Amino acid sequence: MNDLELFENYKTTVYRYCLYMLKNKGDAEDVCQEVFVKAMLADRSGLNSEKAWLLRIAANECHGLMRRRMRGRDKEQKAYLRSAPLVHSPSVESGYERQERTAEFGRMLESVKPKFREVLLLYYMADLSLAEVADLLKLPLGTVKSRINRGLKSLRKLKEEEEGHAPAKKGRDVHVSNY
Repeated sequence: MNDLELFENYKTTVYRYCLYMLKNKGDAEDVCQEVFVKAMLADRSGLNSEKAWLLRIAANECHGLMRRRMRGRDKEQKAYLRSAPLVHSPSVESGYERQERTAEFGRMLESVKPKFREVLLLYYMADLSLAEVADLLKLPLGTVKSRINRGLKSLRKLKEEEEGHAPAKKGRDVHVSNY
């Protein structure tokens, strides 16, 4: 497959993955472009699955960007906390933003832990098999299944909270926040 075919076949999948991971269209476009630049410069002769390989590059690029952002955010937060008053009441805007986040699936997905969100996106959005997801993330198959299960539970819990229902208890108490 030549470079143009590679791009045409997988651009939407890679872009969607980046968009859901980064939650920003501009960042997703930049990372998607970087993924295809790296892919076009790389030797693809021994690849079994070009889709999984591209998504691995995308995952690495997204993680790198998120790590850099997290470091910057931590620095800003520390500086803010040093200068902020001790008493802080939540603003009306933050309450509205929280309601808006839970209104759509994509917004709900950002509330899921990144390790759960990543496997959910690869399995459901990128339509990779469990084995491909495990291979791509270099995780045991059981871990991938567990993360999908926990991610779905977390989404279910968010959906129930959005609808104003208490989560239904089945058997043992499972606290998603402990994972």
